[in-house]
Amino acid sequence: MADNKHIISDDEYFKRLGQRIEKWRIDADFTSAESFAIENQINRSQYLKYEKGKNMELLTIRKIAAAHNKKVEELLKGLEDTNFKP
Repeated sequence: MADNKHIISDDEYFKRLGQRIEKWRIDADFTSAESFAIENQINRSQYLKYEKGKNMELLTIRKIAAAHNKKVEELLKGLEDTNFKP
């Protein structure tokens, strides 16, 4: 049987994911979450929630990664590491 223990809580996981999404947006020179969402055809209020670490839909995660010309794996990589960096 698989061990279902996680290194960090679900809340912390999504918080870190939100931090990474925000960092990618800022690194891409989008000064606002709203402008990024509009340009990439993502629901604005949904995207704002994602940057705040709310639970996310896989389709939107794929859109966010694609908007940065990256794979979903890159977005999720290292979120549970003790030395996490967005």
